[in-house]
Amino acid sequence: MKSTKNFFAIVMALLIAAITFNLTARTLADDTATFKVYGNCGMCKKRIETALSKNKDIKKATWDVKTKMLTVVYDPKKITLDAIHQIVADAGHDTDKVKAKDATYNKLMDCCQYEREK
Repeated sequence: MKSTKNFFAIVMALLIAAITFNLTARTLADDTATFKVYGNCGMCKKRIETALSKNKDIKKATWDVKTKMLTVVYDPKKITLDAIHQIVADAGHDTDKVKAKDATYNKLMDCCQYEREK
């Protein structure tokens, strides 16, 4: 009976160690990037963050209305930074790397339309 308890305790300890290692490894594998995304208001913030949150390889996205800076935490083994820029552009917002299509930008509400680079 005592050896069964010891065996069970060892198995549980190994299981907990494996889960902890897996969670730690997954967290260490994520990258964080910050880049400029053009927009104006809280509706822009919601649109940008929602577009990025739909991708399971993006762990967190926060856009600051005042600074126009987006901070994104993502798995670089599964999604590239260029792809993240494209997701933002597809939502109608320019980044320093990718410009949104004019048709998509023009569908934004007036308060969300910002001064665009020519």
